[in-house]
Amino acid sequence: MSEVSELAAWSDFGRREPDLSGRVLARFAAHRHAVLATLRADGSPRLSGLEAPIRDGHLWLAMMPYSRKAADLRRDPRFSLHSSLDDEDVLAGDARLDGRAMAASEAEVAVFVAGHRMAIEDPATMALFTAGLERVVLTRVLGGELLIESWTPSGGRSEARRS
Repeated sequence: MSEVSELAAWSDFGRREPDLSGRVLARFAAHRHAVLATLRADGSPRLSGLEAPIRDGHLWLAMMPYSRKAADLRRDPRFSLHSSLDDEDVLAGDARLDGRAMAASEAEVAVFVAGHRMAIEDPATMALFTAGLERVVLTRVLGGELLIESWTPSGGRSEARRS
């Protein structure tokens, strides 16, 4: 069994790296849907679209309670969430969040429901997870170079450039 990396809530990341978290948040806020990667029972990847709002200090993963992606996360909480691209030049960036999903507590469900853009009459109609972040990556083209900014809870922020 692999060792679990240090995890951070979105609020922790935002407090430690306000500039990078602001740019990553902008990438996810630019489109309503993102692409979630989970692991199937056989270990192969499953890609699914979903809304993944970032608010109230959390990255929220909400889905139908009996969906395949919910079953994947209950069995193996590892995930990767990818923002949508605006254009092929990747000027604004391409963001990815890697982490582990945790079933939301009753109190967290209440916070999510209170702030959701649509009325949720029965929270039992969804599976709701909060995300513990293991890695945040923002990749963009800057001055003819590929700039890869990343952050982990234990290693902090780093940057690499490729020409």
